[in-house]
Amino acid sequence: MRVRVVVVGAGIAGTALAAALAGSRHEVVVLEQAPGPSPVGAGLVLTPNAVRPLRRLGLGPALDRVAVPIAGRDVLRYDDDLLLGATPQDGAHAERYGAPNPALLRADLHAALLAAAGEGAVRGGRYVTDLLESSDGVTVRCADGRSAHGDVAIGADGANSLIRSLVNTERYRPARRVLYRGLAPAERAPALLREPRVRVWSGRDRYIAAYPVSAGRRVAFTATVPAGARDPDSWAVRGRVADLLSAFAGWSPTARALFSAAEWVGMWGVHDHGPVPVWSRGRVALLGDAAHPTLPFFAQPANQAVEDAVALAAHLREATSLEAGAALERYARRRRQRTDRLREVNEEILAAVRAGGDDSPEAWTRTAAKAEDAHGDWIYGHEAEDEGPGGVPGDAGR
Repeated sequence: MRVRVVVVGAGIAGTALAAALAGSRHEVVVLEQAPGPSPVGAGLVLTPNAVRPLRRLGLGPALDRVAVPIAGRDVLRYDDDLLLGATPQDGAHAERYGAPNPALLRADLHAALLAAAGEGAVRGGRYVTDLLESSDGVTVRCADGRSAHGDVAIGADGANSLIRSLVNTERYRPARRVLYRGLAPAERAPALLREPRVRVWSGRDRYIAAYPVSAGRRVAFTATVPAGARDPDSWAVRGRVADLLSAFAGWSPTARALFSAAEWVGMWGVHDHGPVPVWSRGRVALLGDAAHPTLPFFAQPANQAVEDAVALAAHLREATSLEAGAALERYARRRRQRTDRLREVNEEILAAVRAGGDDSPEAWTRTAAKAEDAHGDWIYGHEAEDEGPGGVPGDAGR
């Protein structure tokens, strides 16, 4: 029997689920409040644990056309670009994990997922306001009076998830950091940053990362600072280059020149979440940031969203409408083994730096290198499809 899946949110997680279920006997409808595709937006780095399943979904050629294979990651001293440490990535990861580390625009990944999901899978302009569950299905209601009925509903509506608030009572803590993301044309960016490497500058309470995207035509950057008096929610608002330059006064002239060249800057609040206590209830489940907001260590937020989608698709693919609720519960139980462990690893990194009483760039470099040595195989070598019904119980947490 066909399962009708209603997904709330057409970000990376929601569109990846639609792509993973495309071609199956199931029907997927994705409801998105935005009327159309988002603007160019931010960059991201994919890691092998997401690249492998994306290639199996047929996205390899589309991603290869727009991505930049990252050869390595360099950590630079915050004020003068002195190289503190370098980690090879592209060739080493491709050989060890069967896939490279490409950098690309989030919008380019999103476009490839939309194409794989199929025409008509996403319905824009649907602002979801409520969800009603019965013994035989769910009804998702929108602000304009329209509704969608399905056998299951999936909340992929991000860190501010409405669906999560309906499933459990977990609430935000105040934002502790502000995250800026931006883009600059490559011809206006410093030459150092056009090379296919991730460059990182780290100070005591702030951080910058930069890398080329759009097949080398743009340079993307991420910068974090303490939240201070301004506390944006997790939805993007327009950022100002002047604010970035002020926040990073005295930092690397290379990084500051990149900020000055930016054609677009967005700003988000990064909220401090405890573990989300409930991922599924009856015929409703959570996906991506709605289930587990992820710290940016190991470049995992978008990559874990892809893993979530692939794992959930594996549980739903063979389910019937009568079994769909049980499939969601199995997905949630298995999947959170891995995401809870990833959260523990991230907290171990923070604790290791703080325990040493030294949060200098050098300390972060040493700790991050040790963490990657210790956990790289577990993170990058993982196959999310193995979390499906045929997987070995408990293997998602190793």
